[in-house]
Amino acid sequence: MPLNILTAVRHRFSHVSCLSLMAMSLWGVSQMAAAGPTVDQLSDCLVKSTTAADKSAVLQWTFVALSAHPELKKFSNVTEEQRTQLDKNLAQVLQRILVEQCSAQTKAVIQAEGMQAVGDSFQELGSITGEEILKTPEVKDQLKGVVRYIDLNKLVMTFLTPDLWNKLGAIR
Repeated sequence: MPLNILTAVRHRFSHVSCLSLMAMSLWGVSQMAAAGPTVDQLSDCLVKSTTAADKSAVLQWTFVALSAHPELKKFSNVTEEQRTQLDKNLAQVLQRILVEQCSAQTKAVIQAEGMQAVGDSFQELGSITGEEILKTPEVKDQLKGVVRYIDLNKLVMTFLTPDLWNKLGAIR
């Protein structure tokens, strides 16, 4: 295979596919519910009402919650006091948004679709927060680090069809 083609594939893979693979992995963690119009309206309100500080509180709490998993616990030094404070911070954010800023939409969701649907409304906010996480330079660098250990030749030979080769500028 010509070196310039492999270089092009490596460049495209490291900048696009690595982020796509990570996004797909994160996507697999949660399923999208079939949302009704009231859930969509609450989702919109949540997104519009969430500040950068709110997103930071959600992000921090999520990290700590995930770090409680037995396979991840060894990578985190979070104390019980920190966990408790993050629980309180997130509770304040959720209460403020649901009760004060999106009260009408929250009531509508509960009446139309039940309490579980309120949780479904947070999926869009979670998705946007996840996208923002993947855009930070430090996370991008970490994701790019993985590419160093992937055998790109094997990926190229396994998945690139003649049509894809042609799109990369190499006619086969």
